[in-house]
Amino acid sequence: MAENDLDKYLEGLGINVEDEEQDFELPVAEDMLQQEPVSLNLSQIEVLEGSLAEKTESFMIDLLLNFDPSYSVEVSAVSETEIRADIIGGNPGKIIGRGGNTLRSLEYLTNVIINRYNDSDDGVRVTVDVGGYKRRRHEKLVAMTQKIMARVRRENKPFALSPMSAAERRLVHIEVADCDDLISDSTGNGKGRRVVIKPAK
Repeated sequence: MAENDLDKYLEGLGINVEDEEQDFELPVAEDMLQQEPVSLNLSQIEVLEGSLAEKTESFMIDLLLNFDPSYSVEVSAVSETEIRADIIGGNPGKIIGRGGNTLRSLEYLTNVIINRYNDSDDGVRVTVDVGGYKRRRHEKLVAMTQKIMARVRRENKPFALSPMSAAERRLVHIEVADCDDLISDSTGNGKGRRVVIKPAK
C-alpha cells in the first residue's frame, strides 16, 4: 500500500488533510446534518447497526481494512455522548500523517458518519487515537504550556506560542483559564494562528 493512500481517499471525500484549520471540534449532530462538510455517498457505506460504539467499530474496521488489514480498532463507550476508538497494529505513522493531519481527518470523517447514523437528538463525539499519539501530544502540550506560563510570570511580559491547530489552541486556553494572574488570546489567521499568553494585569 502506498503511504498516502489514506490521505488520497480522505481528499477524495473532500477532506483536505493538509488543512490544519479544519474545525475538528465538532458541532452537535443536528448542526452536522444541516451542513455538507464532505462529499460522501452514504449509499456506498455498509449499513451500520447496533449501538453507536458498535457502529463506530464496524465503520472504522471496514474503512481501515481497505488500506491495510494489519490495523485493528478497539472501541469503548466513555459516556452516552462520547466514544473512544484506538487504532492498533500496522504502521501508526500512516494513520497519524504529517503533524497529525491524517488522524484528525479520519476522526472528522468518523464523527460525520456516526452522527448521521445517530438516532438520538444528542450529538456524539468520537475521539480517534493511534498508538497513544494524542495522549502523548496532549501531555507534551500541557507541559510546554506550564513552562511558558512560568516564564510569563517570571518576566512579566507576553509570550507568543508557535502556530497550532484549533484543538491545540483550545487546550492551551483551558490550561491558562485556571490561573487568575494570566490570560490568553488567539492571534493571526489561517495556519499562522497562535496563542499569546500574557499577564492579566
